[in-house]
Amino acid sequence: MQEFLFIVIGVLALSLVAVLMFMLRKIKRINAELQRQKNEIEQQKNLIEQKNCEITDSINYARKIQDNILLPESKLRQWLPQMFVYFKPKDIVSGDFYWFSKFENKYVITAIDCTGHGVPGAFLSMVGNTLLHEIVNIKHVFKPDVILTMLHTGIRLALNQSSEDSDSEDGMDMSLCTVDTRLHRFQFAGAKNNLYVVQGDKLKILKANYYSIGGRQLRPDMQVEFTCYDFMYDDNTSIYMFSDGYLDQFGGEDNEKFNTQRFREMILNNRNLPMEEQKAILSDTMDKWKGDRQQIDDFLVLGVKLADLQ
Repeated sequence: MQEFLFIVIGVLALSLVAVLMFMLRKIKRINAELQRQKNEIEQQKNLIEQKNCEITDSINYARKIQDNILLPESKLRQWLPQMFVYFKPKDIVSGDFYWFSKFENKYVITAIDCTGHGVPGAFLSMVGNTLLHEIVNIKHVFKPDVILTMLHTGIRLALNQSSEDSDSEDGMDMSLCTVDTRLHRFQFAGAKNNLYVVQGDKLKILKANYYSIGGRQLRPDMQVEFTCYDFMYDDNTSIYMFSDGYLDQFGGEDNEKFNTQRFREMILNNRNLPMEEQKAILSDTMDKWKGDRQQIDDFLVLGVKLADLQ
């Protein structure tokens, strides 16, 4: 009986050892597989981080190019002594941009909002910048409605939007003003983006046409025409151009859009302050309004007092 018990215990012990050895080998295989997967994930993570770093470096370099194209405020003030640019891209590069040119006694000033933001918007801004340079600086076209019409045609050609199989609907909204210092006269035309004119204690809104520059047309034979406003100005006249990013930003206690009314009141209430102080108020107001919320679009506001233009 004792021998039988020893035999049973021995068999059980051997069986337990066999099971433990089997489980140990299985655990080793599982650990080896987990380590392999971990190494693979680590390699993929490193590859993704490397690609992200390369992409970010490329976009940062693109930002340098875009910054070089956009004239800094310090240089703009050589021709526009009383002005400000409040420019805050949502991403590293921007789909909003401003453009300026001077030829003899004529100034061309424009603020532009391209389709989208980030890299796609920045690509389109490069196209717009090149076409504006050709239209204004090379062909010497200064009438705002004509500039917009030529720019509309140029964008549609550049993006092949006239083709029947084209799916491109990209374009830009903009306000453009030409100032003639000899005649003390300014002209304005806009594509969806209005212009605010402050004279004395009055704020006048010059309405843009409800067309974008470029994009898909409702009819193939549709003729896009822009209205040209023509005004005389004095030393108390200021103009304000802007994209819709500032007005559409959500914030405040009720998480609502900043909207046109608040923006108009802010401009009017601070009209007599120096332009640099107006810019600071724009920035501080938006910081408080937005709080910790995400910026949803590029911000661009351009203000110019038409005094002291030569």
